[in-house]
Amino acid sequence: MWFSLGRTENLPSQYDPQYIPVFAYILEKEIIIAFVILLASFVFCFASSGLERIYYRITHVFIALLIGTFILVENFGQEWEIGSVVSKTPYKAGSSCEILANIEVNLGLRSVNITLRTDDNSNCKIKEIINYNERFEWTWDQGRLGFGPYAGRLQQQFRDAQHRGLPLPILWIADYFIIDGEGFRFGRFYRTAGWYAHILLWAAFATWILTIILNQCVIVYGGYFLFVTGCLQLCAVAVWSMVRNPIPLVIIFEDGNITTRYGPSYWFAMANGIFCIALSFIIIVMYHFFETTLYNFFGQDPHGTYIYLTNEEFLRPKNRNPQACTDLEMRPITPGTSTMENEEEYQLVYYKKRSTIFKPPSVNRSNKPNLKY
Repeated sequence: MWFSLGRTENLPSQYDPQYIPVFAYILEKEIIIAFVILLASFVFCFASSGLERIYYRITHVFIALLIGTFILVENFGQEWEIGSVVSKTPYKAGSSCEILANIEVNLGLRSVNITLRTDDNSNCKIKEIINYNERFEWTWDQGRLGFGPYAGRLQQQFRDAQHRGLPLPILWIADYFIIDGEGFRFGRFYRTAGWYAHILLWAAFATWILTIILNQCVIVYGGYFLFVTGCLQLCAVAVWSMVRNPIPLVIIFEDGNITTRYGPSYWFAMANGIFCIALSFIIIVMYHFFETTLYNFFGQDPHGTYIYLTNEEFLRPKNRNPQACTDLEMRPITPGTSTMENEEEYQLVYYKKRSTIFKPPSVNRSNKPNLKY
């Protein structure tokens, strides 16, 4: 009954496939959405704390998540280099139709993305929306020459695009990356630059995770690893700039040329690397000169580790070589009473974690009021 409601035939409904153009980079949007979800979760978790503590914690979490999000967006972003032109161009092979189209090229670490769109196809006797967005990947093997089963992924995808009959402007641009001979090796150089840059960015992501962990242990070590995170991102930028291609990429069209320039992903990597290095210097300086403020910001107690020593044990290391004896004196257990008169006076000794980059953490002791038991 329910399946036959509104139907005049006894067959299931069949609809033609609806093809829509790609209008956004889905992976980048997913990374940003994940960042927003995590940030919102932490905000709700911190809602029960005091106002000042909420401010410190939310700022800490926001900066940490923002750095990690930028690293992932840089790694998977499709806009390390961009270029565009508006030109009159043939549409497809075997057709005399010419269109005035907006043609864009976006280069990422793993692929090249080519966009072809136009709002005016009145000169063509075709009934279709001209809005193409094609991606040709080169991850990561160069492969053999040609388009056979042992060729690179980029070459195989180009041959598949020819079989599908993609518009000529898209094939014309992709052909610049397919040719691999003489001094015409754009695809090879961009693939090599993307390979090394993506390794450096994954290393930066790993050091970013270590930074978050160490910020809850020894804060200054977190600052050191944050410095390494920034340096790795700047190295990725430098590698892309030096390895990508010795000859500038210029793609010729009838009404103009596509000349690539650095895109948002490139500048994000540079800005995030500089920000990480600057923030690491701030953490290191505050650790040595404004330690209490730094511990409060990260929500840590600088005197979180302590032991109890008798007065004799507490004074002994001051009058002896600290390297001569590192253990407390072992005393036999003797039966006795638990009266207050027989108990000794104890000192509460706090261990304060301080460190330098060239030697292991040292221990500074500070006196606290006597505690009697």
